[in-house]
Amino acid sequence: MKKLFDTLFSAFRAKATSLWNKVRLLLTPSFWQTKVISSLRQFFTKLFDVRPKDKKDYYPVFRWLVSKRLAYAVVISLCVVCLVVLWQVGSGWIGKGGQGIPTYRYDSIVLKFYSGNVRVTAQDGYVAYIGAVDKGAAEGSGSLYNADGALVYEGAFSGSKYNGAGTLYYPGAGVRYTGNFVDNLYDGTGKEYRMNGVLEYEGEYSRGERMGAGTLYGTGGGAVYTGNFRNGGIVYDELLGKTMAEVAAMYTGAQTLYSTDTESCIDMKEINVVCGLKDGSESLEPEWTVDTVFIPATEVLLDGVTCTTISEVAASLGLSEYEGATPVLLGEAVTINRLQGDSSLRFSKVDMQTEAAFEEAVNVTGYDQNYSAYIHSFAWEGLLYTFYTSEENGDQFDFYAISKAE
Repeated sequence: MKKLFDTLFSAFRAKATSLWNKVRLLLTPSFWQTKVISSLRQFFTKLFDVRPKDKKDYYPVFRWLVSKRLAYAVVISLCVVCLVVLWQVGSGWIGKGGQGIPTYRYDSIVLKFYSGNVRVTAQDGYVAYIGAVDKGAAEGSGSLYNADGALVYEGAFSGSKYNGAGTLYYPGAGVRYTGNFVDNLYDGTGKEYRMNGVLEYEGEYSRGERMGAGTLYGTGGGAVYTGNFRNGGIVYDELLGKTMAEVAAMYTGAQTLYSTDTESCIDMKEINVVCGLKDGSESLEPEWTVDTVFIPATEVLLDGVTCTTISEVAASLGLSEYEGATPVLLGEAVTINRLQGDSSLRFSKVDMQTEAAFEEAVNVTGYDQNYSAYIHSFAWEGLLYTFYTSEENGDQFDFYAISKAE
């Protein structure tokens, strides 16, 4: 009896073990992955094996025979494409009482073919643009936002660039510029503001730079200078030959007049220039006029090149007209003393004795007549550019002057 029981148990265990191995195999993910991949491979192999093997594998279409398998493959491919498009459209539309506008990701396929008003989300999911598009490109009126939801730009777009009238904002702050744009750059007329909202400049621009007629405003908001600008800066040489009355009409900012018995200059602090004046009492129109402008800057734009050394100036303008040491005049002395707060200045202070005549006028009773500077003068386009260094072999200039070439 025991022997019979052992035999039956052994047979049952063998059956159970075999069944368990099959169940365990079915529960293994790799088995299903292999089976599914194998089935899909066989399916697509059959689907795209469009070569007919028999006359029954053709559909007669008028005078042609079309492969049935090729027709199946084309239909299934079209269905997949339609499903993708429908999913894109369905996921893009946000209804708002029947007046909603579609919202698409920046890389949405449907957006590439859409024209009208949309919302466009960035890769991080925030709404980056709201406005008009034409075949995926921002075209017309719209607004651009950053990841914090703050306005970056609002106005006219063309080809997904700022083109036309618009307003650019500081990051998370107020207006930076309002006016005309061309390909993302200020171009035309516009207004530029400081971060605190105070107007800084109003006038003409070209390719992102102040260029042409404009007005510069001080930190208090009042106009300080009206004139011409070039490459973002004031055209200082247009002050040359101007009478004091004409200069006063152009510059209305803070100023200080320095004068001796024979020399005079005026420091226009808010536009960073000192103007040397010429006595016109012996002329037909006895008025003081601007003879030289001194610019306390360590770089100058010449012929489209920014120069910071005498060597670079010579490379742009050629050989110098004059080079050598010269005693400083009043305008040069005032400019040197004006620069004394700059730690990189190579000039020492010019000893000057002064007394205040009026609130904006200083009477210079004397200054160091033995103080000298080394200069390099270059003629260019009817003007004489003079660059000042503290020593003979110095290549770095601390300021420069412009006067009319004789």
